[in-house]
Amino acid sequence: MKTFEEMGLSHELVAALKRQNMTSPTEVQEQAVPLALSGRDVIVRSKTGSGKTLAFLIPILNKAYSGDRSTVLVLAPTRELALQIATVAEKIRPREYGVATVYGGASINVQIDMLSRRPRLVIGTPGRIIDLMKRGALRLNAMNAVIIDEADTMLDMGFIDDVEYILSEIPRERQTLLLSATMPEKVLKISKNYMRDPQLLTVGDEDEITVRQIKHFYFVADGARKLEALLSYIESQNPKKSIIFLRTQREADLIHAFLRKQGYDVMLMHGGLTQSKREHSLKNFRKGVRFLIATNVAARGIDVNDVTDIINFDVPDDPFIYVHRVGRSARMGKEGKAFSLVGFKQKSMIEEIKYVAKVDLHQLNLNTFKYKDVVAKFFAESREHRHGSRFGGDRRFGRDRRDFHGGQGGGRGGGHGGGRPFRRDRGHDRQHGHEGQGHGSGSGSTRRFRPFS
Repeated sequence: MKTFEEMGLSHELVAALKRQNMTSPTEVQEQAVPLALSGRDVIVRSKTGSGKTLAFLIPILNKAYSGDRSTVLVLAPTRELALQIATVAEKIRPREYGVATVYGGASINVQIDMLSRRPRLVIGTPGRIIDLMKRGALRLNAMNAVIIDEADTMLDMGFIDDVEYILSEIPRERQTLLLSATMPEKVLKISKNYMRDPQLLTVGDEDEITVRQIKHFYFVADGARKLEALLSYIESQNPKKSIIFLRTQREADLIHAFLRKQGYDVMLMHGGLTQSKREHSLKNFRKGVRFLIATNVAARGIDVNDVTDIINFDVPDDPFIYVHRVGRSARMGKEGKAFSLVGFKQKSMIEEIKYVAKVDLHQLNLNTFKYKDVVAKFFAESREHRHGSRFGGDRRFGRDRRDFHGGQGGGRGGGHGGGRPFRRDRGHDRQHGHEGQGHGSGSGSTRRFRPFS
């Protein structure tokens, strides 16, 4: 493997990288940086955590250190990822090189003021980028390059129309870099329509979507038994640092309350929290908190290198979402584990994930019976207290733990639910996603809450 010096980078950039204890490129950086420096359009397919952020920042900043006055736009699916990219850029940029980060949920006037200083690197989420364009605060006709980071994630979140609109406003002579962990058809569509003879760079085996360092396990359970299985996994496997994924905000609130009740060190992160609370949770998770409870949308772009276990409290219905989730473990070549709780009606997903992600999923033998009373006690105590963050308003938990049995929503009689995409109001830059809110229908006479499938 080459060093950064041997790659022909400027002495100033090499020195800046060394100050961040980076002396040798990762595999994706070693292959992508020379192509990007040559001016080629490049599509990089490489797993999450392989070093893709620096793979595009290094060529951008190397040109800046060499006196190039290019302006660059970076598109990211979430504000967390946009801030993460900006943090890395700030540490290794030339002193006079301006960086602006723009995203929803923050003061647009402050961001307009930042853009008035004419930064040469603008990093942002698609919704806020378009808002600023329509206000005349951000003009893209002078952009020399555009980077689309986590392209598959972004398009999965419903941003394809916004991305295409933004690209249509940037001169065709630009350089375009597209980075993705997987290569679905929607990503290829952008490469065909908006890139010039792009070089496809696949890092890792052609058929390897996720990494071999991750060991994959599952357990079949529904309803309250999922909580029993979660406790059994935590106590038997003793994960050092884990992200637990849920489908909805309300489910995340419930699991957060449950694990705190058992005395675990846990933080919560979902789209219903303010930006400051989300940053607080991520900061504490990085500092040593053992568990982070997160929904899909909130977890996009989380970059924590020492995550050992990914726990899918709800196995995803899409194998590619599974790949994104488990990619938060085994970063930078480390080993990791992924554990998924699979409902009886979802058992077909086991074979689908095996086939699409090309991984071996092994059924884990867990003793859930020993935690039955713990879960029952949690529900008994919960009946005595309102839990607005779980069900909203004055609703309470189900009448007894029998009410905790499958389905995705609550209602009168039977219930069902699932992720419904948020429709973004451009005035407020609401992010797309599938952070579903359960709902119910039917004509039964008893209210029954059915939080999990």
